[in-house]
Amino acid sequence: MKKVLISIFICLPVFSFCQEKNIYDTAAEKICDYMNKHSDKKITSQAEAEAFFSEAFMDACMPFIDRLLEKEGLKSFDEQSGRKIGEKISLKLSGTCPKFMEVMRPLVKQSLKDDNDSETGSLNGTVTEITQDGYTFLKLKLADGSQKRVVWLLSFDDAENINNDPKKLVGKKWEIQWKSVQLFYPKSHSFGTEKMITGLKQK
Repeated sequence: MKKVLISIFICLPVFSFCQEKNIYDTAAEKICDYMNKHSDKKITSQAEAEAFFSEAFMDACMPFIDRLLEKEGLKSFDEQSGRKIGEKISLKLSGTCPKFMEVMRPLVKQSLKDDNDSETGSLNGTVTEITQDGYTFLKLKLADGSQKRVVWLLSFDDAENINNDPKKLVGKKWEIQWKSVQLFYPKSHSFGTEKMITGLKQK
């Protein structure tokens, strides 16, 4: 299940089924309802996130698993078919269920930390604006007048110096280290590459 969920956030292509209204919409709604009803459950680790998703899936989807199997042309429910179905439901959830995104956050963090193949770099400039659009974005004006966008996705060591408050960066010059990541945009049901902040130093 870990590979299924990580792929939703990191490397899945955009499936055309996102626009369909079918049994997957029902399954996603049921799982989201289950997660919201158990919102008091503390999810702080990758193992807990995986276990909670599996628990929600079994409770919400097993009553109509035959319809899900039929939708995929599958005959039996096993690890392989469960992965295929879970993958599609998860993509539905990532665009419609804020609680799902919250629950899966530990997996996102761990998968990004484990990814050593991403492009990295640094930018020098003045932070001019902070925007919220599903994620926290910082607009950076460089010395040549061009503007770049970086995303504040995970906490990092240097962030403690500003109490993890990106608003304190505005109007000041910074050297920002970044790592390239693939993010899912729930509003457009699409993926895109962003520069995730991994470190910063005031100039």
